[in-house]
Amino acid sequence: MNALTYSHFGSPAVLQHTQAQAPRVRAHHLLIRVRAVSVNPIDGKIRRGELRLLSGAHFPRSPGSDFAGVVEEVGAGVEGFSVGDRVFGFPGSMREGTLAGLITVAAKSVARIPAGLDDVGAAAVSMVGLAALQALRDVARVAPGERVLVNGATGGVGLMLIQLARARGAHVTAVTSAAGLAVARQFGAQEVHDYRARPLSMLGERFDVIFDLSTKLSFAEARGLLTPRGRHVGFEPSPASLIASKVLGPFRRQKQLLLVTHPSGRDLAELAGKLQARELVPPPVEVFELSDARDAFERAERGGVIGKVVIRAAP
Repeated sequence: MNALTYSHFGSPAVLQHTQAQAPRVRAHHLLIRVRAVSVNPIDGKIRRGELRLLSGAHFPRSPGSDFAGVVEEVGAGVEGFSVGDRVFGFPGSMREGTLAGLITVAAKSVARIPAGLDDVGAAAVSMVGLAALQALRDVARVAPGERVLVNGATGGVGLMLIQLARARGAHVTAVTSAAGLAVARQFGAQEVHDYRARPLSMLGERFDVIFDLSTKLSFAEARGLLTPRGRHVGFEPSPASLIASKVLGPFRRQKQLLLVTHPSGRDLAELAGKLQARELVPPPVEVFELSDARDAFERAERGGVIGKVVIRAAP
């Protein structure tokens, strides 16, 4: 099968188009022909070796953290899926990438793509939709009427967060660049701020929850923007932040919380239902063909993308 692989850590230049042996389906797994994969920040971190303690250093390996595709074979013990089903998912493994012709994925981390959503749109939603849903519901536990700040609001997770928070009855303020202000409003933010025009410290209001997708607003800096029992949610856990959250958290009224996105077919099915009902809209996408995969990763890692970069792996 065709695969995009790399044999050592480095920039997108290490990526090579190769031929690899097709995997065999295992019990409780699905064999899936991949049609689209989105580019996520974690992909670059894994490829550069920044997460080697978690991802390992075995080669060759493929990039990619999520996918949309078609079921080719159903493993023993799997119920609810059939050959030909269009599915999307986030396997949650840092050791096995998804940018290959065929992949095996645990059936419990997959859901059907809703009718009317193409493969590119499904790939654009899979990981970021899970991250937004789990951050909002399980980590911050946002309640109706709470004031929410989304910092770095026009990436994939941010645009999902805006919509899900509004649906939950929260008041949403989006912080982005001038280029993203109109998109943030279009996706439901009630207030928008250009971070270059006015520092966050000058917003003049307090928030119950701050989702920091920019990774540039530390908990220490955020405390002055939080209500007395406000929560700051980070999306790139580090050893220092994990320790601070666990050790100091019980002694603070303001909470430093961290999201670690986990695979969940049930959560994906919930997102699919919202997409089907048009209660949730996929983010804008910049589409690259598999032959231009290096360019796709370079584009994503330059920053400034509104929405998602998606690689179309097959028609």
